[in-house]
Amino acid sequence: MKLEDQVCSLELAKRLKELGVKQESHFYHIKERAEWRLWPYTSPGFSLEGIREHPREDWEVYSAFTVAELGDMLPKGFYQTFFVEDGVVVGRPDFKVLENTFTTEKETTEANARAQMLIYLLENKLVKP
Repeated sequence: MKLEDQVCSLELAKRLKELGVKQESHFYHIKERAEWRLWPYTSPGFSLEGIREHPREDWEVYSAFTVAELGDMLPKGFYQTFFVEDGVVVGRPDFKVLENTFTTEKETTEANARAQMLIYLLENKLVKP
């Protein structure tokens, strides 16, 4: 399985950062000289602290959260994951409806489905960053 399938997309990583999610993960989406790369935190020559202390105008950094990291951020027992033919569906209880129904997020990867769910929870102030 490719690393890109195990972490949330750049678009979702940007939205999570906007919503105040702490930027600590095992992997990062980093833009250096107009090129986006997916870097592990332990990569030789990579220093997140150095980037934070000496930011450069041509660098952008976003946490590329893994499936496990996103699972740790979600409330325990709050969601169900369903693997379907053309993707992954993550369901969450719909707090606006009293019946036992689910609102879902469908994505091509589990990391993106979990990121979408976390975004929903943050935007609706159901969890704190």
